[in-house]
Amino acid sequence: MIRIGKQVFSWLIILSIGISLLPMAVIAEGQNQDPGMSQKQTIEVIDESQNLDLGEDLSEISTDSIHSGDYWYDIIAGGIRIVSYAGSGGNVDIPATIDGKTVLEIGNDAFNGRTSLTGINLPNSVKSLGMRSFYNCPNLDSVFLGNGLVTIGNGSFWGAKSLTSIIIPHTVTAIGYAAFTNCPAQKKISFFNNATSFDGQIFGLVPEVTIFGYPGSTADSYAYANLRPFVSLPSSYVDVYYSTHVQNVGWQISKKNGTISGTVGQGLRLEGIKILVDNSEVNVVIQYQTHVQNIGWQPMVSNGAISGTTGLGLRLEGIKIELDGVDVGKYDLYYRVHAQNFGWMDWAKNGASAGTEGKGLRLEGIQIIVVPIDSAAPGATAVPFVSS
Repeated sequence: MIRIGKQVFSWLIILSIGISLLPMAVIAEGQNQDPGMSQKQTIEVIDESQNLDLGEDLSEISTDSIHSGDYWYDIIAGGIRIVSYAGSGGNVDIPATIDGKTVLEIGNDAFNGRTSLTGINLPNSVKSLGMRSFYNCPNLDSVFLGNGLVTIGNGSFWGAKSLTSIIIPHTVTAIGYAAFTNCPAQKKISFFNNATSFDGQIFGLVPEVTIFGYPGSTADSYAYANLRPFVSLPSSYVDVYYSTHVQNVGWQISKKNGTISGTVGQGLRLEGIKILVDNSEVNVVIQYQTHVQNIGWQPMVSNGAISGTTGLGLRLEGIKIELDGVDVGKYDLYYRVHAQNFGWMDWAKNGASAGTEGKGLRLEGIQIIVVPIDSAAPGATAVPFVSS
């Protein structure tokens, strides 16, 4: 009996110690949790702390960093890495060169916490986005990734709460952990590479993302394994080429698939444009018309013909572009313009007007891209055109 009494007493001591430690654990958990966060958000923060800080040296301004305009950068092999952004935000065109040096990388945390940032236009020169490169930019609603990007780092777009859709170009081979976590507005993402690798839960707990990709691709496998809706893209891809006639410059070299044609920030008007699609694999043609100063909307032209004028000093003010042909129902055509006093306007689609009318404002730049029908838009689509 004495032996049994000692055992009971021992167990009571152990139990009391456990109970006394329990409040300490609860208090510690409460201290680590943002009081404004829900249970769902807490899980995301736990994932963030475990997977977005891997002990790497963060890109930051150092004694070797160089300041130029809105950017701080470090010199690396073959070019430079942007390590910090000091601009006012809005829709930002990251330059392909700074001080004559090629921009190859966006460093860790380079745009971290820029609440004024609403859009990013990435040049084809950029090969990688560092960890948390655009982390916690809640008003970022338009992201156009250049056709040279290879890797997207962990948490690159974590917290882009206004982002609804994004296109991942065919050049991207790897996407890091939680790259698009805590992006509650995101509905669509399109992958144009059959073999892109995915590091863990790139979407976190975002419930409604539909993945577009090719049948049998890694995107297809990822969607299946993570119970994500998947939509198959047609195997044929349409390339679109375009060239603009620019004030004081003349005809620029041809650009392709969303690359900027024209200028940005130089105050130079677009005067003419030629557009052509590679329709060797699909039966489509491209048609377009422009709104010209003192003339208005010109007649529709197609397949590389000039719309606008040359040698008359007249500005383009608006544009409409559309596809036609047997396979037209398989693709969507998106385009947006850089307009005087507006900057980059939102993306227009399938023949809708882009730019302005009746305001006397010049177009300065343009981007055009063809994507499989119903796949992700390349950016915001709310306001592509304004008329008086």
